[in-house]
Formats: sequence, C-alpha cells, structure tokens
Amino acid sequence: MDPSSINPSASQVSASSSAANGSSSSSSITGSINMNKDDFLQLLMAQLQNQDPLSPEDPKDFVSQLAQFSSLEQQINSNSNLENLSKAIQSLQQSQSMAQGVSLLGKTVQGNGNTLSVAGGKALDATFQLRQAAAQVAVGILDSNGNQVATLNLGAQAAGTGAFSWDGKDSKGKQVADGTYSYQVAAQDKAGNAIQADNSSTGTVQQVYQDSQGVWVTVNGQKMLLNNIISVLDGS
Repeated sequence: MDPSSINPSASQVSASSSAANGSSSSSSITGSINMNKDDFLQLLMAQLQNQDPLSPEDPKDFVSQLAQFSSLEQQINSNSNLENLSKAIQSLQQSQSMAQGVSLLGKTVQGNGNTLSVAGGKALDATFQLRQAAAQVAVGILDSNGNQVATLNLGAQAAGTGAFSWDGKDSKGKQVADGTYSYQVAAQDKAGNAIQADNSSTGTVQQVYQDSQGVWVTVNGQKMLLNNIISVLDGS
C-alpha cells in the first residue's frame, strides 16, 4: 500500500478536547501524513503551554494521542518496507530471467509461435499440437506480406504433437528467398469439422533483451517471450 494513501481521521490523532482559544487544536495533526515524532511532541508541548490553566487537558489524552501516532508511524514504515521488499523480489526475478535468457544464446529452442526462417535455402522444422486426431491436416506457408507461397498436405495425424518439414520451395517448385515466413495449420475430422491446432516453432536464439513486458529472445529474427519457450532441443 502506498503510505500517501493513508488518510487518518481526526478521531485517531486529535485531542479529545480543544484549547480555550482554539488556535492550538491538535486536529491540525491530520494535515500532514509526513509528520514525525519530534513534530508531534512539539505540538503537544505547544498545547500544554497554551492550554487554559483553569481547564487543563487530561494527561491520559496526550498519552493516547502519542500511542496512536506511534502506531500509525509503524504502519507507514511497515508498508514502506513491504514495498521495498516487493521491488527487490521483482528485480531479482528479472535478473534471474535475464540470466536464463543469456544461457540460451546460440541454442536451438522450441517455442509457441508460427514463424519459419529460411536461411541458405533451408527451413527449420516446425511443430504443432492437435487436441484430437485429424483425418486431414494441411499447412499453409506465408511470406512476410501474408501471401501464401506453399501448401503442405500432411494427411491424417494423431492427437498430440505433429511435425513437418518444408524444403523452402514455393508451390511451383521454385526456391524462395531467405527470410522469415509464417505458417497456418488447418485440421479437420472425418466429418469435415475444424480441429483446433496450436503452433510452435523452432530456431536458434540470437539475442536476449528486456523491456517492461519481460525478457525476450530473438529466434531466427523473430522476438519471443522467454516464457513462451517450451523446450531446449540441443546445446549447439
């Protein structure tokens, strides 16, 4: 909790009765949450010096006020300590995630996503997950502009993890240019009903960086959140 959000009522920190002239009422204590014990004691001394001699304040009221203020100060300090601890834990977690990402540099990983990278005329394998067996599965390969350049017919596939390889050639058998491509998996059961397919891609971790959303890795030119990596395939 932010300490500045605490707004104590006058009943928590004000005197049980005001001085005769009203100018030294302890209700002014509520004007600032940043007041420390020394300031509070100075106010109490001012009250004692300016109180009506014929109708003095009860010392028990002052003791009660001091105890209440001390309790409030402890609560503020406790909230501040909790905030600092939370920031420290968050910083530690970010450092650990960054270190984990750095350890993946140069390694081949598999992560949730649907990108394919073609380099030297070769494309890495990709995988997908089927929630149930499919009678027909087809994969469409798209370029960076969203144009479909190739279609792979995989036939029937069992439920679970499926994989496919693309030779880097378009539907006319021509080698495509090196770069980043994406794919879409379409699956149907025997009745022609669509089946949900979840995509994952494979590539080499080339870069690690961090922003407000978390730690990212660049895999074959495409960014991926570290949390989206589902496996490390080798240590190459």
